[in-house]
Amino acid sequence: MVVRVPFHRWVHVRHRSPQAVHGGFYCLLPIQGRRVIAPVARYRHPGQLEYKAFSVFVREYGEMLGLGENLVWAVRNDLVKWSDALVHNSFIRHSIPGVERCWYIKQMSQLYVFAPTMLLPQGLRACFGGISRTTWILIRHRCKAWPIQVVDAVMRNGWREFRTTHAMTTNYKLILTCERRWIFNSIILDQNDVEVSYDWTMLAPLQVVMLIYQTYVTYCA
Repeated sequence: MVVRVPFHRWVHVRHRSPQAVHGGFYCLLPIQGRRVIAPVARYRHPGQLEYKAFSVFVREYGEMLGLGENLVWAVRNDLVKWSDALVHNSFIRHSIPGVERCWYIKQMSQLYVFAPTMLLPQGLRACFGGISRTTWILIRHRCKAWPIQVVDAVMRNGWREFRTTHAMTTNYKLILTCERRWIFNSIILDQNDVEVSYDWTMLAPLQVVMLIYQTYVTYCA
């Protein structure tokens, strides 16, 4: 089954009334169309929230997105991980495999370190069928993923968050390899060509990182 449009992020819709018996809804925002209520936060005991998948969402998307059986969470952080996984999985179900080898490496100049957008390189633009179109891509970095809107071959909504979260500075290198259309795995190297590790990552074997980089150097030589 194919998801008609993927979800690009989730939001928490809070209840303003202090008499509310629950702590609001967590909604998934599709690229097009109305938001979808996924989990609901409710008070199991006074002052203690419990998070549970919305029954309508489970009925309509359970099989499609592979929601699993554990759909109740006592800790919000577990709910956040589940919601992030839903966004990623919706891209997986919406995308198609079989994309030919597509990857590139970008060295972050002073311009891109502070810019809110980033122009796709010429080679990657060709894979998107030219300009004058809007496409959502997903950039994965180990166990997390960032949806980014590409408009006229320029990364726009979502790019600033990805760049600032990874604290990419001048002479950092961003390597993107295409997994599906359009899901990219990313590797970030510092000024010394060593992969940068974050809270959500585990440092990859250096020989794997260097093999990718050396392939790039050989290709450009």
